Amino acid sequence: MQTPITAASLPERAPLQPEQVFFNDPATDRLLGMIMTLSAEVWVLSDRMRSIEHLLDTRGVLTRADLDAYQPDAESAQAIASDRQAFVKALMDHVISRQKSRGA
Repeated sequence: MQTPITAASLPERAPLQPEQVFFNDPATDRLLGMIMTLSAEVWVLSDRMRSIEHLLDTRGVLTRADLDAYQPDAESAQAIASDRQAFVKALMDHVISRQKSRGA
């Protein structure tokens, strides 16, 4: 029988450190965090989308014109809206709150 995992059995996490500061104005630091988050997301999505479109097109599954003409049904539109809200919240966390860094 395995020993149950408890809070006491987990390794201690590093204490929170002060917010990282790169610029004199904390708002500028938050904007930098937001830009870096967006940049990483855009790159990953662009790279994946390029690969997916290529594979679908070369395998004859659907063409890029099919993708351009796609209109989501009501259930898909609701899922897209929910995902968009989560994305905007994650993005805006850099603007409306102080981000804490964990020590090494």
